[in-house]
Amino acid sequence: MAHRKKRKIRYGRVLFLFGIIVCMVLSMALLFQSCFKQEVAVEPTPTPDPRYLNTYDWSNLSADTDLYTYEDDTYTSSFGIDVSFHQGDIDWQKVKTAGVEFAIIRVGYRGYESGILNEDTQFRTNMEGAAAAGIPVGVYFFSSAITTEEAEEEAGYVLNEISSYGVTCPIVYDMENVGENDRIQFLSIQERTDIASAFCAKIKAAGYEPMIYGSVSWLSNMLYTWKLQDSYPFWVASYHITTKDPEYSYVFEMWQYDNTGTIDGIEGAVDLNLWLRKKN
Repeated sequence: MAHRKKRKIRYGRVLFLFGIIVCMVLSMALLFQSCFKQEVAVEPTPTPDPRYLNTYDWSNLSADTDLYTYEDDTYTSSFGIDVSFHQGDIDWQKVKTAGVEFAIIRVGYRGYESGILNEDTQFRTNMEGAAAAGIPVGVYFFSSAITTEEAEEEAGYVLNEISSYGVTCPIVYDMENVGENDRIQFLSIQERTDIASAFCAKIKAAGYEPMIYGSVSWLSNMLYTWKLQDSYPFWVASYHITTKDPEYSYVFEMWQYDNTGTIDGIEGAVDLNLWLRKKN
């Protein structure tokens, strides 16, 4: 009996030591995982700053009503909206009569948690309604791609979806942070830049005009815009309505200046946009 008792004590000590070793290994694994998930070092903006400054003179902005216009010796503008299923059923003829000159319609999105590609439930209805009213259209895709391969898949999805429609305005890449379970949250700035570029390159190769959307903060801090600016235009979101200035000094082509706009033919709020283009 005594001999067996000693063996049990030794066996217990072995189990105790084994448990300690397992705990140490798990702790090191968790520490490594935590370090691995942290974003890689940010590549600083080169000096001097290579980002191109825009040359708009906002004293030429007419903003007496919700319908903004801009005109100078170099640029002219068009007024437009962007819509998705959030706007519900739209009376596109009334929208046309209200002065809307173009529309950017959401074609679809990748689930920010699931990663599954989905068509916007109002996409086809909106495309057909805008076309019937004679409103030129572009589309945007809400991306949650985490690799360039997924970005190219998204671009292919968009091209397939629009193949039976006459798209003459930009096809827009839109990536934004959604929440704590967002699958893009651990992407580095370089990865986001590469993903945006991959999407736009495939759109451009198909003969369409790509564009990259983002808030002032997103374009300033989440992308290396100087690596994209020679190839693709930007669409900036900035709702500083009282200042009548997007407060973004760098190049962009489209300005989403209001996300609470009202347009006849649409119930509820809608985004309002100013598209600035060089005169021929």
